[in-house]
Amino acid sequence: MYKKSTALFLIIVALVSAKVNVGFYSLSQTSGDFQNKWIGYAMTDIIADKLSNVSQINIIKDDQIYDYLVSKGTGAFLNTASKSSFEGDIRDHFNLDYLVTGNYSVNPDNSLPVNITVYSLKDSVEVPPIVIQGFANDLHTIVSYITHPICSGMKLNLSMEEIQAVKQLDLTTKRTGTANIYKGKISFRNKDYKGATDFFEEAYKEDPSNNAAKINFDKALAYFYGEGIFALNLLETDLSETTPFRKQYMITRKISKSYTSELLSTKLLPKNGGTHYDIDLALRLTLTPEANFMTEELIKKFSTGGAGETLDDGVYNPNADKVLDEREIFENNVGNFQIVMKLVDKDGKVLQQTSQPFRTAFGMTYPGAVKDRVFKNNSAETTLAFYSVSRDIVRNTTKVLITVE
Repeated sequence: MYKKSTALFLIIVALVSAKVNVGFYSLSQTSGDFQNKWIGYAMTDIIADKLSNVSQINIIKDDQIYDYLVSKGTGAFLNTASKSSFEGDIRDHFNLDYLVTGNYSVNPDNSLPVNITVYSLKDSVEVPPIVIQGFANDLHTIVSYITHPICSGMKLNLSMEEIQAVKQLDLTTKRTGTANIYKGKISFRNKDYKGATDFFEEAYKEDPSNNAAKINFDKALAYFYGEGIFALNLLETDLSETTPFRKQYMITRKISKSYTSELLSTKLLPKNGGTHYDIDLALRLTLTPEANFMTEELIKKFSTGGAGETLDDGVYNPNADKVLDEREIFENNVGNFQIVMKLVDKDGKVLQQTSQPFRTAFGMTYPGAVKDRVFKNNSAETTLAFYSVSRDIVRNTTKVLITVE
């Protein structure tokens, strides 16, 4: 009797802890200006990111399905109105239980009727479509209303914390930045690499703290110019494609790749009776001589006096405002450098990682802070932290890897 009870208990635990595999596929646009095609891609991604807060879901994002279809050579555009489009090969390859897709239209007044379909791919159960209307410039509000109904359609029981997380409205993301990122991604899919780079550049310029914009801008620039020692020189010869902002970004990118790091000291702060720890890491970042010289020359160029009408030698400069604008670009780019720290075990496996931008690490809260806090000498020191690291990870960490990206 005891063995049967134990077996039954283990079966129940397995069923409760089992995750459902949920795929996400871009919504189709049915009418309106087809310059808004990016909305279907963005909406799917935003929903998937929100549902990553649900412990019962294993997410297969649109990019994964798209890349698989391209690799098969079968075409990456499926009929979202037909469940059969996702049955068979796609369902079996990703072992999908559900697939979330749908359609939308963009009206002249910018209103956005959306129909979300949740296909159940393991059985014949029909999930009623989720119908909502919002506006094309506010996708995050639409998503905040549909994520919980999607979970209900998949018969998932969410905790109160998970419900709050999936319904929480994102008020930080700039709307035009979202549009430019996804227009860039579509351009990349269509092999329009110049168009992709232009869109990613606009997204990053609008919000330098947007890590997705930075990652995609880096990816596009790497396609054009590589990531080697001649990347900046190659850009300088590419007069038809470059912009002053792009050149400025490439310069700071070269600087960021030129840092070496040194861990000066570590400190453990126990939490929860020693089950977890906060880890303080004191570190020093040092620039190579070449990058330090490049930085000093840039800072000389940006050093202006008075109301921005003169250089340090007092000679009137009609282009001073432009110089000040470039200094602001430079400081934004440097402020967005990411210090990435990884806890690594003896086999080289990354156990946990965290990152912090220069802006936070070095308190860049005023114009000129980049020069004073980071580039006054060729090195800078700061203390950063990992929070709530489990005892097992602390015990198994053999080294800390620090990079600037």
